[in-house]
Amino acid sequence: MKIKCEGIELSDAVSKVIKALPLKRMNQVFDCVKLSAKGDELTLLATDLELWIEKKIKAEVLIEGEIVVPGKIFAEYCKKIEEEKIELDGTSKSKLKIKYLDSDVSFSCYDAEGYLELQSVSQEKSIKIDKLAFKDLINKIIFNVATDDSRPPLKGCCLNIKGDVLEGVATDGYRLALAQIPMENTVEKEKIVVPAKSLLEMSRLIDDTEETITLTFEKNFLMLELSGTKIVTSLINDSFLPYEKIIPEEVTTEVVVDKKQFENAIERVSLISRNDKKSYVKMEIKEDVILLKAESSMGEVNEKVQISLKGKDMMIAFNSKYITDAMRAISDQYITLSFTTPSAPGIIKGQDKNWLYLILPLRVMSNK
Repeated sequence: MKIKCEGIELSDAVSKVIKALPLKRMNQVFDCVKLSAKGDELTLLATDLELWIEKKIKAEVLIEGEIVVPGKIFAEYCKKIEEEKIELDGTSKSKLKIKYLDSDVSFSCYDAEGYLELQSVSQEKSIKIDKLAFKDLINKIIFNVATDDSRPPLKGCCLNIKGDVLEGVATDGYRLALAQIPMENTVEKEKIVVPAKSLLEMSRLIDDTEETITLTFEKNFLMLELSGTKIVTSLINDSFLPYEKIIPEEVTTEVVVDKKQFENAIERVSLISRNDKKSYVKMEIKEDVILLKAESSMGEVNEKVQISLKGKDMMIAFNSKYITDAMRAISDQYITLSFTTPSAPGIIKGQDKNWLYLILPLRVMSNK
């Protein structure tokens, strides 16, 4: 292969596809990016056998062909010459020469024959959604996934397709996040579990322009199509937690509070116990205030925040990290805290009602 292209477009494309390279070394070929020149396009592809990312850019193709180049060093070098007009010469299948200005560099390469193609996905099932809404859905739930290997489905996010609504759910067994966005079409009800890493990379690849995107899925794979980019991920085939049964249907205590005031108070209170194994905050809800309290060997702190209370007074405690994590994902001015009993999950909701956070309470004793 031999092509000419703009350095900035090549650098941008390489930086996107290398997100699919394996974190741990597999073999030399799968630490690489496949370059394919055909027609008036250069196609770049990388995979770790769970995630595939393909990106196409415009190019002046002088000689069609394919070559496989070491991914990370190629990306780093392209970043350094992204302001230039670049020629890639891979006519020698064991070497890729990059020419720019009056300079050139060569990388040892591999034959593309042993490199996997982009994983194909059946087009039978697909949904159309707003790109920015999908990114927001991912960002509202992704931080709740489990990080240990004891329950594989919880290392992914459940995408639950319900009529004309896409519902995303993530949980680590102690907290749960749920968010919903509308779809532009309707399909048969379906639940799939997507690895968290794959969804995170999808979110990172979505820019801030308004666009409708397509998600195509089958039993084992999900594909996201953006302009010039395809992302394919394998799915987790284990059943997800039956989360609908966990969310309380009735509440006895409902609190409306200014989100920023509550967040700032929680962060200050949690400082006193942040070095403890389980940093917690006690909440005493009474009349028009919520008293936040934490104590440790370092001392004790109390904060009062004005609220609007509906229902019974309540005394309950939570892991403060779970509260602050949820607050960082919320942009609403006011939030609603809902409780049933001191031992039942607490619910945080926003003003638009299209998302919620569920957190299991803690049983804590005073240090005194």
